[in-house]
Amino acid sequence: MKRRLLLKSLSVSVGTLLVMPAWANNWTLQSVSIQTTILNLKQSNLLAEIVSSIIPEGKIQGAKSLGVPAFIEKMIKDCYEKNAQDDFKKGLENVEILSKSTYNQAFENLSPPQKLEFLKNLQASTDIKLKEFYGLIKNLAIQGYTTSEYVMVNYLKYEMAPGHYYGCVNV
Repeated sequence: MKRRLLLKSLSVSVGTLLVMPAWANNWTLQSVSIQTTILNLKQSNLLAEIVSSIIPEGKIQGAKSLGVPAFIEKMIKDCYEKNAQDDFKKGLENVEILSKSTYNQAFENLSPPQKLEFLKNLQASTDIKLKEFYGLIKNLAIQGYTTSEYVMVNYLKYEMAPGHYYGCVNV
């Protein structure tokens, strides 16, 4: 009887090992962003602009080029309830409305100093919904950026399988 269980377990393990590399190779930024569209194109572009203002391009890659907006969209879609997703969409709409009322132009068209000033005003806002919205985007942007492969490998010296274990007892 135990031989049957062993053969079943072994066949499942071998099947998993054969299928896993093909499955894992399909994870790209394009496949993630296509499957996670809860926002329309205009909202996605606005989110990308906000995120690139929080962590801009410079000597190192910025958040936009590392795919952080797609990460945020996926997190909102998969990890937050429907009412939180709706609040997120309303927050993006409010940012656009507030930008047009303050600067008479869309957020995407603002200069980088104006974008920073606008985001600082959001953070210091007395409107709790706007403040929470900005805090959510900022936290998810930082999380997505610091856990990206580029940052983990190049700056945090992450190793998937760290070096050898050297015990203190000679064998």
